[in-house]
Amino acid sequence: MWASGSAPRTAPPVLDDARVIRLAVALFAVQAGFHGFTAALPVALAQAGIPDPEIGLIVGIAALVQIPAAFVAGIVVDRLGGIRAFVAAGVAYLIGCAILLAPGVEPGGPSWPFMLARVFQGVGIAASLPSALSLVPRMVEPARRGFSLAFVGSAHNLTIVIIPPLSLAVLAATSLHGVALMTACIVVAGLLLFLAVPFRFRAADPDEDAAAGSIKVARRRLGFAYRGNWGPLIAIDLLFITHWGVVTAFLPQRAEAAGANVGLFFIADGVVVLLSRVPTGYFVDRVRPVVPILLGLVSTSFAIVLLAMPPATPLLTAAGCLTGLGGAFVITPLLVEMARRSADADRGSAFSLLSAANATALAIGSIGGAVIVAASGFEAAILSTLIAMAGGALVASRDAALRAEPPGRPRSAIARTA
Repeated sequence: MWASGSAPRTAPPVLDDARVIRLAVALFAVQAGFHGFTAALPVALAQAGIPDPEIGLIVGIAALVQIPAAFVAGIVVDRLGGIRAFVAAGVAYLIGCAILLAPGVEPGGPSWPFMLARVFQGVGIAASLPSALSLVPRMVEPARRGFSLAFVGSAHNLTIVIIPPLSLAVLAATSLHGVALMTACIVVAGLLLFLAVPFRFRAADPDEDAAAGSIKVARRRLGFAYRGNWGPLIAIDLLFITHWGVVTAFLPQRAEAAGANVGLFFIADGVVVLLSRVPTGYFVDRVRPVVPILLGLVSTSFAIVLLAMPPATPLLTAAGCLTGLGGAFVITPLLVEMARRSADADRGSAFSLLSAANATALAIGSIGGAVIVAASGFEAAILSTLIAMAGGALVASRDAALRAEPPGRPRSAIARTA
């Protein structure tokens, strides 16, 4: 039965393509609130003469904030629903833009406004993707979760394709204020699209269902749910994303100084992820999850080696293609597995834990990497993330569920017995 009562309870669950597409487009626009500054902020600070360690600290603030914010976001999604959490994420992004638009906030001036803006951007990214992903399983059949989660996730990747190069162009033509204004307009458009028509869901998975039944499906502490079999997935995600913290904090200014086009790196990464995510989602529904995860880790390891070489546009483009392929092969099966190992009432906590793992990895890469960059340079920092790639491969190969055949039959027993 649909929440509106317009269909009988026995109606089979189907993919509501219009709603999934609208969710994906809204996610693309709202995530501009973060990726509008992924490349533009480090470049603007570097042009103002800010040293790399300080840039790494400013950029890494968002990741530090994202860690506790992700736990709060998980509780909000579980208790109040993904819709409210998604809107709150958009509002946080808009506050971050407003701070950077304030008179007197200029690169080279006091650093606290930039840190404060990154705080709100960290809150936004902690809530936006988990809340959007938590809505997807309620729109689709279990057998199509891989495809649908990959489709919505690809919207986030499309943001990485379009927004960082666009923000660099706006930065070159205007200033960081221009970037903030452009970003705010895109976020507002995404929120308006998201709220334009109310979402309807199957009554079996109501958005407000966080009552007594949810306590039984997973252990909760202070309202946050956790299952033991989420641990390996969180560990793989954390180890894999660490390299991206180094890349986002230090690659843009390094490439600019060498005369290489860092925008093409982000374009290549995003385009390949975009082209790979949906086919990978289809693939993940049918093969052992460990296979694409290991392929993704290997692809990313090759990219890390290329990034350690002297920056050149062809090398950056090739590295971007490899990181994009690696991201599609690693993240998609992790999302599908997390959906399989969770229930509707605790899926917000599940995806928020992945968000917290992302944030922790970004903090390690950007803030921890700043120490290595100051002591030994960018090459040592990026090559050190190969250790994390090896750790992720070890964890993936030891998880029995990831090695199991993932038939067309859903593995809901995993969630029920966790």
